[in-house]
Amino acid sequence: MNDQANARHDWLNGWRIAGWGAALALLALPAIAMHFTDEVHWTPLDFGFAAVLLFALGTGLELAIRFGGRTPKGLGIAIASVAGFLTLWANFAVGFIGAESEPVNAGFLLLVIGGVLLSLIVRFRPSALRWIMALIATGQPVLGVAALWLMPGHAVEWGVLFVFAAIWSAAALCFHRAHRRATH
Repeated sequence: MNDQANARHDWLNGWRIAGWGAALALLALPAIAMHFTDEVHWTPLDFGFAAVLLFALGTGLELAIRFGGRTPKGLGIAIASVAGFLTLWANFAVGFIGAESEPVNAGFLLLVIGGVLLSLIVRFRPSALRWIMALIATGQPVLGVAALWLMPGHAVEWGVLFVFAAIWSAAALCFHRAHRRATH
């Protein structure tokens, strides 16, 4: 009986309720704004996409807490979850290079999806995750170089690409530290 009470307490703790409540509040903001201004035009598809992204972010943070806690592995999962969320949100909102419909922007989507799939395949082992995150970090500026060749005349926001590369690199560093801790 006591284990059931503890399990229920873990599931309904204040931080979890606050986190998922904040995600729902963020999703409600555009709906509320559409009643007060004509500058916000979200379709059901926009709300669905935002819900999927927020659910993925929340799930990533849940995984970070459950499987990593306050360790470098947990921090790495949390950073990677936030980086993936921000990458997809920015890419679909305005696009990293040119408009969001430019073909080179599909590369950013593929980096994140590939990273998620590979992370699942390696079962979140830090020894592999450090290389996956480093690959995604490297892919950011590589896509910028590709855009110079594939999209002549478009400006590449190198600062933005390097900021995102730094975030992914921070996740890689956390996984590297987690791997070193596990091997020593």
